[in-house]
Amino acid sequence: MDDKNRDFEITPKLVFDLNLALYLDLVAALEGAGAVTYRQMAARVLNISMDARNDGEAGLSTVLEGIARGFAGHGDGLSIELLKAARSLREDDALGDIPMRPDLG
Repeated sequence: MDDKNRDFEITPKLVFDLNLALYLDLVAALEGAGAVTYRQMAARVLNISMDARNDGEAGLSTVLEGIARGFAGHGDGLSIELLKAARSLREDDALGDIPMRPDLG
């Protein structure tokens, strides 16, 4: 078993890809449980993407926007362009993008 692992190299790309895969699986589980919607996740990832672009991180922004497009394509298929235009509205729950805390009482 040590021989197999000896040539295995953990690269930054591999770490990123594995983290992304785990994150996407987590979002799918949370959506399935009704804790978050794909639209909410699309809005959050798109916000991060737009911030990255504003910070000069075009490559990261492009990757994150692609992920946001994937989330937006699930469910009601809300467009990324609409989410971009509605960015300033997301501070309230006008589009339902802010999940409400569960009522514990």
